[in-house]
Amino acid sequence: MFIRLKICFIFWILFSCLSFSQELVTNKQKSSISFRIKNFGFNVKGTFTNFTVKSRINLEDLKSSFFNVQIPVKSIFTNSKSRDKHLLKPDFFDVQKHPFIVFKSSEFTSQQHNKIVIKGDLIIKGIQKKIKATINVRRTDNNTVFTTKFKLNRKDFNVGGTSLVLSNTVNVTMIYVANRN
Repeated sequence: MFIRLKICFIFWILFSCLSFSQELVTNKQKSSISFRIKNFGFNVKGTFTNFTVKSRINLEDLKSSFFNVQIPVKSIFTNSKSRDKHLLKPDFFDVQKHPFIVFKSSEFTSQQHNKIVIKGDLIIKGIQKKIKATINVRRTDNNTVFTTKFKLNRKDFNVGGTSLVLSNTVNVTMIYVANRN
């Protein structure tokens, strides 16, 4: 009887660990990538309506974690067809030469309870820059919710050229809801 309980306990621990560190599956209905930038002093908001996330985030072993994002630039949506079309042109995202925005994580560190810092490479318009962001982590019964906000300088990625009316600062918000597979 004791051996049977011991074996059951070992299996329970094994499956608990495996379920926590498995690859996450994106809940596309609840996940979003949005941005905000000032143009002529007014906030212009937009989203990317399509993106792919490949991730495994193990809060107990961050060294084995990864978080990679690929965004088709043509999925940009600002609620203005003419603006969206203009953003795809060479002076902004140049979708013909650079169809994707890509982020690849390189390092995770625990900052405090339910917060991790992620570092990685962001590639926009063929230009690769190292970025760092703090991610808030919230677990529910079947989901894990990752939320981050960070700022980018659009000129670092040669997006939008020089402009007296367009802010250099882009505020980015990502809400990633993952179902545990």
